[in-house]
Amino acid sequence: MKKHILRVFALTLALLLTLLCAVSCGGKGKTLMTLKKDGVTVTLSVNLYELMLSRMKGNLCYYGYTANGVTAADSNFWSFQDKFDGETFETIDSYYSGLILDNCKTYLAALYLFEKEGLSLSATAEEEIEDRLGEILRTDGEGSKTKLNAVLATYGVNYDLLKEAYVLQAKVDAVQEHLYGKDAAGVGPTVKDEFMRENYVHFRQIFLPAYNYVYETDENKDVIYYYTEGEKKDRVYYDVHNGVVGYNEDGSKITDENGDVMYFVKDSDYKKIAYDSVNGKPAYVMNEEGSEYKTEKMTEDELKALANRAEGLFETLKNSTDAEFEAAISKEDTNAALGTDYDDGYYLQKNLDYLATGEGNKYLSDIIEALDGVEDGGVAIVESIYGYHIVKKYPHTEKAYEKEENATWFKNFAADLVEKLFLEECEKHFTDIKIDEDIMAEAPTMKEVGINYYY
Repeated sequence: MKKHILRVFALTLALLLTLLCAVSCGGKGKTLMTLKKDGVTVTLSVNLYELMLSRMKGNLCYYGYTANGVTAADSNFWSFQDKFDGETFETIDSYYSGLILDNCKTYLAALYLFEKEGLSLSATAEEEIEDRLGEILRTDGEGSKTKLNAVLATYGVNYDLLKEAYVLQAKVDAVQEHLYGKDAAGVGPTVKDEFMRENYVHFRQIFLPAYNYVYETDENKDVIYYYTEGEKKDRVYYDVHNGVVGYNEDGSKITDENGDVMYFVKDSDYKKIAYDSVNGKPAYVMNEEGSEYKTEKMTEDELKALANRAEGLFETLKNSTDAEFEAAISKEDTNAALGTDYDDGYYLQKNLDYLATGEGNKYLSDIIEALDGVEDGGVAIVESIYGYHIVKKYPHTEKAYEKEENATWFKNFAADLVEKLFLEECEKHFTDIKIDEDIMAEAPTMKEVGINYYY
């Protein structure tokens, strides 16, 4: 249960600064916390706290998380206990309520920074706020603020508080861009490289699939082999050493559609083509949608042979040089099998639970774990539902996050970096925040708030 819940928090925290739709601050609700510093005073209402509780609850319900078989939509879910800090038992309700309280502190600190830096919202940002509010009013309130307020009341807010929500979110965005530039453009390469080294693992792999690929075959069901480079790229690669030339009745040599002389298996009466399976490469067959390669299950005997082969290859390569490992990659041709070439290898985020993105992605987390503590140059082997992954850890390439071939791995790099830096900056002001304990005592718990999927 612990791991499941912590994963949801990580997801919600990442969305905190971008997805929270309705918050409140100032005098339109009871003030829960105040930050007064350097001549700037900002406040945040208990309504924000309640709304954030409801959104977290909505996330837990939406993603179907459970505790002992009970879903987050069941009130009993919130009474289960666990040692979230590794030492003290705490209810799920208490744990998440505490996290949301810290999140509120982050928002308040962000508002303080906006005011302290003397920032203002752009006309474009204000227009976007009005457009979003107008859309919600039309769709959820049927054009009536009264009807919309009846819907929003479940989450402790109304139309005016919802507007403040969007204003606050826009201010958070403005502060982040002011401090770090658009897409972290204002952050220096030293900080970026350090963040990359701390949060990403860099490796190359040899992948041995636990299935057989389906290859193109001729009318005899023999696999066809092709040239992969040079002038004859993508043309049939005949076995000119072991095959024999075929002749037509007029004595001319038999050729294919490209005009290349065809070679046949000896004594096959020119019916069985001889392909060069050593130098040529087979062509993979795609599924009907063209989205992935067709495969066939291995037999039990094939799977046993694969396991032995993987272990033997690992033993051979566990003390290999980079050159030796990369030569083995080329020999196995795993990049072609995977359909993509990554010139700079693979980069995975260390603290990202890939299981959360799909059961089939668990092996990515397993690779990270296998390489944890391994020095650069170390080799590990990981078994997944797909086969065997022999992985070698590499030092990070300088500014790898800027390389076009690495775009797949660093899609969230700038956002994650800015989030980390921004949270660190906000936490500097947490000790200056005063919480009204009387208001806090009256506030609902996550168990008591509504399930918020939309606001």
